[in-house]
Amino acid sequence: MSDASQQYEHDGPAEGPAPGEILRCAREARGLTVANVAQMLKLGVRQIEAMEAGRFDLLPGPAFVRGFVRNYARLLGIDAEPLVEAVAPGKAAPARVELSPVSNAEGVMPNAGGERQMSSTPIALVAFGLLLVVLAGWYFDWFQTPDPADIAAPQIVPLEEGGAEPLFPPISENDPQPAGVQVEPLPENETPAETPGPAAAVETPQAAPVAPAATAEAPAAGGSTIELRFQGESWYEVRDHANNVVGTGIGRAGEQRVVRGEAPFALVIGNAREVRLLHDGQPVDLAPHTRVSVARLTVQ
Repeated sequence: MSDASQQYEHDGPAEGPAPGEILRCAREARGLTVANVAQMLKLGVRQIEAMEAGRFDLLPGPAFVRGFVRNYARLLGIDAEPLVEAVAPGKAAPARVELSPVSNAEGVMPNAGGERQMSSTPIALVAFGLLLVVLAGWYFDWFQTPDPADIAAPQIVPLEEGGAEPLFPPISENDPQPAGVQVEPLPENETPAETPGPAAAVETPQAAPVAPAATAEAPAAGGSTIELRFQGESWYEVRDHANNVVGTGIGRAGEQRVVRGEAPFALVIGNAREVRLLHDGQPVDLAPHTRVSVARLTVQ
């Protein structure tokens, strides 16, 4: 046998697009920025950039990487399981393997230090397992994706005019209120307008929500109403005539959002096929304005 080392190389099979590249392309197709995604997932901008760049080694650990990728894919409306499998430790492409002759081929006996090193291996494994448990607890305390109720809560931005008006008023009296939807109380500056209400409202507890519902269209003289009814999970953003964000968030099946302000409104709606849009009670067809499942339109 010659003294030169013999090397054997093993390269993994050709791979398709990386999980980070798939997530980045899906985000850009939906018109979202890295900051938008970081805010919705309650993560840092650098963590989103690390996922899209395939730098999963910069994230806390394998358990967190799988959770981040799964939540990111669900937000974008794409299948999460193939991406989670792709970033799993056991699914990574095989590394280059180099084989060389054993250094003690001339018969040199190994020293006793090797035995001590092997005996310490179980201790190292136990310590590593405890570290994973601690990191998992830290993750679920600080990085866990918020509950659907927290995500669905729309961000309220004051309008230039009529600041006392609620951005998400009660649902119109023509639509039945779904279970779990709370009716917002009437603002204080509009309370005197409702004093002549029927006396029966005082006697029956069920008549109390009728007063806010009856005033759902009262501000129509100074603004318009945008109503979003969700048949599936979707995200949205609504801007008024002054380009102020008056409504944004994520909705799920069975939920609805109502936004009031001065028209025209500029809307961006993700997963538009799962959303029904009404402007001042009139339905608006989103199909002509939808590109790659994202609808962009302006309503007068």
